[in-house]
Amino acid sequence: MNSMSKTQNETSIRIDLHAHTNLSDGALSPDLLMLRAEQMQLDYFAITDHDSVAALAEARAAKVRLKLKRPELISGIEVSCRWHSFEIHVLGWNFDETHPRMLRLVAAQQQRRAERAAAIAEKLIKAGVDKAHLPKLEPIETNRVLTRPHFAEALVKHGYVASIEEAFKKYLRKGERAYVATPWVSIDEAVAVIKEAGGTAGLAHPLAYQLSAKWLKRLLSQFVAAGGEALEVVSSQQTPEQRRYLQELADTYGLCTSVGSDFHKPSPWRELGKNLTLPEQAVPVWQSWQLNE
Repeated sequence: MNSMSKTQNETSIRIDLHAHTNLSDGALSPDLLMLRAEQMQLDYFAITDHDSVAALAEARAAKVRLKLKRPELISGIEVSCRWHSFEIHVLGWNFDETHPRMLRLVAAQQQRRAERAAAIAEKLIKAGVDKAHLPKLEPIETNRVLTRPHFAEALVKHGYVASIEEAFKKYLRKGERAYVATPWVSIDEAVAVIKEAGGTAGLAHPLAYQLSAKWLKRLLSQFVAAGGEALEVVSSQQTPEQRRYLQELADTYGLCTSVGSDFHKPSPWRELGKNLTLPEQAVPVWQSWQLNE
């Protein structure tokens, strides 16, 4: 296979490095997500479920079973990290998901998620939400990661709030009644595990944390010091100014550029592969992954 030496603007390759299945907070099963990726004519894409790699084997099996010619699946994960008082997400790609240290990290993170889900449920019940209206707390062995959006969807479904946004604003975001601060893994450990498993680490949706410019630069400095290699510069919902700003940060800190829709369900606004063209000067994170053009 030939190493990619061109940017996305110079090739017809279609790639999306940030997507979720229903084993995380996405709507589609791994097999349906593979079909969606083929429908959107992706050549490569990564499943990056929250603190989980369970969907990867299912997606690969589905590709064979459904006789799909494309896309090629890149192993991925989105690791929740605690940095000061913030929850930061580190993306990992192109690693061995069976690596012992990766499996230990996933198991520890899923245990934290299970404990957080139980604590959120308890707080919502104290806030007046009927226990029967909350998502079922399933055993870790089911491989289903319970996330805050699952609780938000339940609150909307049963009429406690009118929208997902209101659920977070009223109950689930930091400082609200059902928010639970979780002792996630550190950025340093997340990056170290991804790299030990043979992968590449990137910082997800850097503007989503609502950090000041000073704090964002501080985050990037620590991420680079930990061995982080990429910044998610390109996502589906951005202004041109935001994309230019993020590319400037990537250049300043010597980071490669990643692209990702952060796909959760079919949508006009956040669709697989949609509006993910790299800036002209970008160095794509996948340039050393030995992908076929």
